[in-house]
Amino acid sequence: MIRQLKAFNAARSQLADGMDFAAAKYVPLQVPLSPMDAGSDQGRRFPSRPDLTVISDAIPLYYIAQNKNGFWLAREAGGKNGGLFFLKRSAVRFAKDKSEPTSCATMYLADAFELDVPSEGGRLAALFDSAIDAIARRTPTLADFLRMAAAEWRQLIAEISRVKASEQRHRDAIERDLFRGQYTLASKNDDDLPIS
Repeated sequence: MIRQLKAFNAARSQLADGMDFAAAKYVPLQVPLSPMDAGSDQGRRFPSRPDLTVISDAIPLYYIAQNKNGFWLAREAGGKNGGLFFLKRSAVRFAKDKSEPTSCATMYLADAFELDVPSEGGRLAALFDSAIDAIARRTPTLADFLRMAAAEWRQLIAEISRVKASEQRHRDAIERDLFRGQYTLASKNDDDLPIS
């Protein structure tokens, strides 16, 4: 039996053995902290936790979003912990690590939010974020340049990670095809020799 979700845009898809899966899009309300903050990104509150028809209270929920400088943040729904990171996957890993030994649910937020708890994430990302904020108060054009440089740096790191993962997949495929899992490839590069 499937319980109807309270969202108006619930979508259903058929799974194996006649089981159904229901999904809904959760759209959080953006509530300003005060009338003065209504136009700023600082005034956004994190959405409230969905009710029990969507997710059980026993499952930890982490929000994953970007801040105004483009850094990724992960924050526990109740505000117990959170962190600021350069990469999205680092924010997701933080959420999974903090919810060990069980797993957690993640909710990706489309709008820019600011971390409202002390950052337990990467110290470099938090330092860089606060430096951009301090520079933005004095020279906004330099802050825009730093934001652009940080975005390019994140893209470079992501591209290097993709290339390394692709290289490892190819190496594994070669080992499987040529050696049928009995041997592994080893280079005969001088860098691999022990230093004496």
